[in-house]
Amino acid sequence: MAINFSEEDKEKIKNDKSEIYTKRTEETYAEYVKNLKGRKKGRYFADYYLKFVITAVVIAVSVMYFIHDKSSKLDTVLSVAIEGDAVKSEQLARFAEIIEDELNIDTEHERVDIFCVADDGQLQTLLYTGGADIVISPAEKFQKWAEAGCFSEPESKEELIFYNDFPEEQKYYSKYIDEDTEGQDGGKLYNYGIYLTGTDKYIEELGGYIPGPVAGISSTSENIDNAVSFLRYMTRE
Repeated sequence: MAINFSEEDKEKIKNDKSEIYTKRTEETYAEYVKNLKGRKKGRYFADYYLKFVITAVVIAVSVMYFIHDKSSKLDTVLSVAIEGDAVKSEQLARFAEIIEDELNIDTEHERVDIFCVADDGQLQTLLYTGGADIVISPAEKFQKWAEAGCFSEPESKEELIFYNDFPEEQKYYSKYIDEDTEGQDGGKLYNYGIYLTGTDKYIEELGGYIPGPVAGISSTSENIDNAVSFLRYMTRE
């Protein structure tokens, strides 16, 4: 229902300086905000602007976190799993830097990961999924994975032909044992690995304790070139 003001009421409203009857323009509103004092000004800010500021800050922080998180994730271009040893983490990190220099990788975006593995289940997962390009183990531990066909050998990868250049005593041979091949190919030996003996790199440079470490390249490796370069470095006098 519309309210009808008398001429006398209209005149009173016109002359009333109260805020409710003041016609707002951009200029008068700015002046109104400017003249707010103390709590009123704080309340005005909280009511009209605080939620927008909080939203902007949350968005900015989220964007910065996303950029930082993305830039801090380096691509692993070589993963070396050491089984049956307990090399200190600082020595592993230091040796990884040596290998990164050897491979001449872009360390702002790429990294070499060298770590010790004590659990068979974890190593099996790494070997099956390509999470370990190279495994270094004592011979008796290496044999388990070699018999399961987890490593490549010169006949399967052209890049591994350099295995043939090593003396026979430095080559690690093993059978491939499988239900489908046992009895057919069970007597054949494959050169699945190389003994890292004859140099001081494993014990002196890396800080390992295995007296006769064997290294092999995983059959699921996606970084075969870097894996080959690693083995060449580890066997170079």
